[in-house]
Amino acid sequence: MRDLVLLDRPQTARDYIESLWRTEAFRTSAYVRDWVDRFAQHPCVFAKMSELELETPHFGTFFGMTYERHYDEPAVSDLYYLHEIVHAALLSFDPEQLFTAWYRKMNGIEFAASLETEGYVYMRIPGLREQSFKDEIWADRYIGAQRRLGEGIFDIMRQDRYKAMQQPDPMDWCEQQIAGYARQNFEWAAMWRLDCELGGVRQPAYRHVEAHMAALRRGERSPADHLRWLTDQGEVPFVDQARLFAPMYWNNKLSYRLRKLG
Repeated sequence: MRDLVLLDRPQTARDYIESLWRTEAFRTSAYVRDWVDRFAQHPCVFAKMSELELETPHFGTFFGMTYERHYDEPAVSDLYYLHEIVHAALLSFDPEQLFTAWYRKMNGIEFAASLETEGYVYMRIPGLREQSFKDEIWADRYIGAQRRLGEGIFDIMRQDRYKAMQQPDPMDWCEQQIAGYARQNFEWAAMWRLDCELGGVRQPAYRHVEAHMAALRRGERSPADHLRWLTDQGEVPFVDQARLFAPMYWNNKLSYRLRKLG
């Protein structure tokens, strides 16, 4: 990570995120603005990557530091930042949480964030689909039904998404991809169960994050303390987790491309 930007006040966070949007659709959307307002309630950090191979897959938003990424397509860039913003807004922290409860929480948040930014967003921002991905996406099968079903479409999408994670149709590419990401989330979580030492305390890595972030959100640690906590860990915070997860992430990326070509 490099060029860290500390956003320690709500208006500072809103202004910074406004500078990231590349489409008029996101700049003017009340749906997006509501999520940004929720995100801005807590201090956070944005940073550029210094080691792309390690940091692209690293979920920095979990530990209060969102990585900046570049995408050629403006709408895809905006969707990435919205996903991280929704994720951060939904996160809650409990330093006493046992691993199984933490795992359930993190998967529930990932499910909700993905549903919002890979599904609902296309219902909330008319015309966005034409600006985003060239290939077929899961949301395509629901766009158009909203006019007939109204708000009921959101419940249908939620139920279908959950089913796709558990019992994907073997003939459905999009459902198989959703299930694949769910399996990847399981492996990601397992790596955060491993012990690491910070500040002379050795415990599972996820508990370090939960304790620090809970204290930050309660105001027991200042935004400046948070910035020091990140930088004291070196160029890549929680580097063991980053090193373990990166090969799996990149291999999965390759396998999705190969299966699609097949």
